[in-house]
Amino acid sequence: MRLIGQSRHLLWLPDLYTAPMGGHLFHFPRLARADYLNREGQVRAVLDDLLPATPAGPQWFIPHFHADKPDFGDLDVLIGQDALTVPFLTEFRARLGITQTRRVKGIESHDFGGFQVDLMATPPAELRTRFEFMSWGDLGNILGRMMRPLGMKWGESGLLYVYRRPDEAHYLRTYTVSLTIDDVLRAAGLDAAHWHAGFTDEADMFGWAAGASRFSPRPYLAPEGDFGRRILERPGLHRFAEYLERAGWVAPTEREPNQPPEVLLELFPDSGLRAFLDAEATAAERDRVRRSKFSGRLVMALRPELSGKTLGAFMQAFTARPDFWEWVDAATPAEIETRIQAQVAPLDSPV
Repeated sequence: MRLIGQSRHLLWLPDLYTAPMGGHLFHFPRLARADYLNREGQVRAVLDDLLPATPAGPQWFIPHFHADKPDFGDLDVLIGQDALTVPFLTEFRARLGITQTRRVKGIESHDFGGFQVDLMATPPAELRTRFEFMSWGDLGNILGRMMRPLGMKWGESGLLYVYRRPDEAHYLRTYTVSLTIDDVLRAAGLDAAHWHAGFTDEADMFGWAAGASRFSPRPYLAPEGDFGRRILERPGLHRFAEYLERAGWVAPTEREPNQPPEVLLELFPDSGLRAFLDAEATAAERDRVRRSKFSGRLVMALRPELSGKTLGAFMQAFTARPDFWEWVDAATPAEIETRIQAQVAPLDSPV
């Protein structure tokens, strides 16, 4: 067991990930670096021929890995789902001599001479963002954690702003702020040139990431909640926590404060985020007015004989017209109350 963290946030981490793993689906052993690079070269040559880049951009990506990675469990290839056709797969398998294939949840896994090659069907609009998020091991997760105090999340679908209404816990909307890694790195306070040039080893990447102006060691040294559990599940995050400990980092006692939207608007003035926030504020005020004019509580006050399933059936019938909320917007409170009192209860109701 290893101990990660300080004070009341101590977390025991088991000695996981000591046994190297290979292709999970076929249970192949891991492939040494030289052998892997040879296999990857063969796969790239076939993909270059069968799926060349188009004016819209590449049709496939292989995520980056560290220059000193010693061995590999499989090879992930992100392919635009429109290109992943039966003729392509037939030719791809024939050229590489693949005879054993399995399909699980949109991933075509191939036995390439005792090494697993996964072709991952990807929406074309997310092809590059998934490649950037998946590159350099768990760096995507580390960067994503830095975005949370900004009210954003970084993942396979891009850099998204997460909007929640303060008075409605169930209300959540997302807005795409950017689809490029350079914007994520700028928001984190990191040099994008280093990301594109690559990392000599994992320690190089860890040191670079920890140097971000928005980096806090607390999620790794005093882990909590879902992210704390993720550290247990992902070897790269586990090693990052160990790296920070060895480097002498100490977890702050307080969490990173959430930043106001003004910080984001300054970072991304041309993202359209201001218009999105203005539209959400308008919608929130509209819905507040609507709820003040019509609600289940109003119906129960005016029609006390209705309850349970009968009340539900009444509400469903009363609000069935397609333009119901537009009618609420235009009607006066008195007109709404009059219609509620005049509405006939559903025929299958006991009332």
